Amino acid sequence: MKNFEQSVEKAMADGVILGAVVCAKGKVNYSKAFGNRILTLKAEPMEQDTVFVLASMTKLMTGIAALQLVERGLVKLDDDVASLLPVLAKQPILTGFEEDGTPITKQRTGPITLRHLLTHSLGGSYDFASGDILRWRKIQNTLGKPGVTIEEAFGHPLLYEPGESWCYGTASDWAGKVVEALSGLSLEDYMKQHIWSPLGVKDITFWPAARPEMANRMCSMSIRDTRSGKAVQSRKPIAMTPGAKEAFGGQGAYASMGDYTEILNSLLVDDERLLKKETTAVMFQPQLSGGSRLALNEAMSNPQWAVGYYPQGAYNWGLGGLLVEGKTESSWRKAGTMLWGGAINSAWFIDRATGVCGVFGCNLLPSADPQIEVLMKGFEEEIYKKSAEEERPNSRL
Repeated sequence: MKNFEQSVEKAMADGVILGAVVCAKGKVNYSKAFGNRILTLKAEPMEQDTVFVLASMTKLMTGIAALQLVERGLVKLDDDVASLLPVLAKQPILTGFEEDGTPITKQRTGPITLRHLLTHSLGGSYDFASGDILRWRKIQNTLGKPGVTIEEAFGHPLLYEPGESWCYGTASDWAGKVVEALSGLSLEDYMKQHIWSPLGVKDITFWPAARPEMANRMCSMSIRDTRSGKAVQSRKPIAMTPGAKEAFGGQGAYASMGDYTEILNSLLVDDERLLKKETTAVMFQPQLSGGSRLALNEAMSNPQWAVGYYPQGAYNWGLGGLLVEGKTESSWRKAGTMLWGGAINSAWFIDRATGVCGVFGCNLLPSADPQIEVLMKGFEEEIYKKSAEEERPNSRL
């Protein structure tokens, strides 16, 4: 991993990044902490147990939780779960605006299924991903007013009939509400009992403030200074879900990268501590077709909005993240590789065909920083290179 480590060291010297923690498992077992997690008052080095904002990397855990409920027979992927989500169920479909700005809507006619929620084919978009939702929120005077519950934050119209298209958005947060409704547990308690504890991990939570031993290891937020272009520590705390009163299954968790990697590795090696082998196989199968698949690939044809390295190629969506469906310009990734990122410039991947998984942890804004994308790509390339070396006969002689 010499080339990657040198590139990170240079990036820190150049002010591109203040620090990072990276982990990989499978055919390659590697972990390393770089730089500092905090600079103000007294510099504190980045450690293996430093806690990061997961942001949208939370979505993978919510997908696992939902699939566990499918395994237990509490719900099927194509069951209509609208009755469990009354605020979402009453939302119309936004079709446009009158000349005077009045929204034009129509009533939803189809079901809302768990599959729609796990594949972002629901129609519920984040405002940053949709000009129409942004405009609607301005009209409603809710823009810039983050809700403290999922209903408050995301109780806005859909953009299309569920299943007919694709847009990145609020679906995983609603999936978390389904998990709570069917399990009778808060999302935090459910994941603790059925995801984190079975893996023996303790450094994941939606509520770090209630866990002083974790809060004291939090990575500070850094930002890209607009004048110098260098990474600097933010003078103010930046929260993904400020004032949240419930767990947001699409963006609200915090974790050390080592503990998060244990989740990736369980899916990689099929140890059945989280999901049965047959369920994991379905999780890694393409779920989108027709208009929804076309819409996803159109969005990924210009992926500057997405955190991670996404070269041109064929993509689909599984039940836990983006899937590489065919050849891409990153020739090392095999078809079926699942991957995604979080808004604070962290990203993960699982390649079951090659036998490797990994995560790049960083706390920096703005999202989808192109300079950090270069480091993410370098990390992945080195992991695959090392994996290939491990497969060569007598490679250790």
